[in-house]
Amino acid sequence: MRRLLTGLCLVALAGCGADMGSIGAMLGKSHADGRVTVKDVPQGMEAAKAGLQPGDEILTIDGRDARRMKAEEVHEALVGTIGTTVDLTVLRGGEVIRMRVVRGPLK
Repeated sequence: MRRLLTGLCLVALAGCGADMGSIGAMLGKSHADGRVTVKDVPQGMEAAKAGLQPGDEILTIDGRDARRMKAEEVHEALVGTIGTTVDLTVLRGGEVIRMRVVRGPLK
């Protein structure tokens, strides 16, 4: 799983132009069941500002079932123009939480 996580981060950094950004969270995707889990949320990044936490499971990204998305599709859904938003539905400790995250510059 670490190789996938590292690959997602490298793709995110390489794929962003000057006006492109992302939510600023490191994710892992299970090969067994497709679950997308937040591994790290660096302080100061937009995901942290929105309240995303390590251990959260991302259920949907802009209404799409994250479990059915390929890793590349998850990446593409989270990357976009700085200042635009992504709607996430996450599962935390049995509670479903909806949040809107602003895409910010990658640091």
